[in-house]
Amino acid sequence: MKTSVKLICIALMFMLCACEKAFDWQYNEQPANIPVVEGIITNENMKQVVVLSYVRSQPNAPAIPVTDATVNVSLAGNTYNFVQDTANPGTYISEQAFIGVVNTPVTFNANLDGVRYTATDNMIPVSNTQRANFKLVDTNDSLYEIVSPASTFNSTEPAMWVLDIDWSFLPACTDSTGATCKAKVYYYDLKTLDVSEVFAPDSQILRFPKGASVLQTKYSLSPEHAEFRRSLLLETVWRGGLFDVSPGTVYTNISGGALGFFGASSVIKRTYTVQ
Repeated sequence: MKTSVKLICIALMFMLCACEKAFDWQYNEQPANIPVVEGIITNENMKQVVVLSYVRSQPNAPAIPVTDATVNVSLAGNTYNFVQDTANPGTYISEQAFIGVVNTPVTFNANLDGVRYTATDNMIPVSNTQRANFKLVDTNDSLYEIVSPASTFNSTEPAMWVLDIDWSFLPACTDSTGATCKAKVYYYDLKTLDVSEVFAPDSQILRFPKGASVLQTKYSLSPEHAEFRRSLLLETVWRGGLFDVSPGTVYTNISGGALGFFGASSVIKRTYTVQ
């Protein structure tokens, strides 16, 4: 028994003391001509937005916008045409405001270079949510951290939270542009249990001063949308931990060979101040 314990300790010591070596990854400088669709139709009465771009040759390369697509969305027997925002190439905005409807399929259609791309998602209801949970971590400067995106953080449906935090108007912000005094943080409850999520690598800890304003948005996710988010997280945020899974293909609901996801989500928004 003692020998087994010693062997385990030695193995752990080698794991913790393993050497790291820099490696220059060789990227394909010729990006594939594959469209990527990003869009969520919500239950808000607004002009809806879809973003189209091409696959990037490198992870942090600038997006290459799709500028010559014909885009529309079908919902409950109605078709809504989208036009490109001239100030933001690749961003397509509906010509008129419309509202996504719970339990009603929403279909995306795009024509690009003679190829038709389609996708359908079904909007599910969103349960109510409480304010995000914060904790005071620095009493001298009154700095806070996020504990969870909601006080109870327990949804009845797969969900995504987005916290837009802004303290650019406070004396604590020393950036004249205010750009570094704003943050957008994402949280997910996908109703799955992945070892890569449990043992995910450390991420940057956001700290912000008392008095910051928060816009909290909760999105319901259909099972297909939740699967897309999960597969994307497995390839990005959750990669690099102790128990990485083998690289895989990110789920998509776009036909015609495009990537990304077109979704329909019910949303709940609330704004408040961190005190």
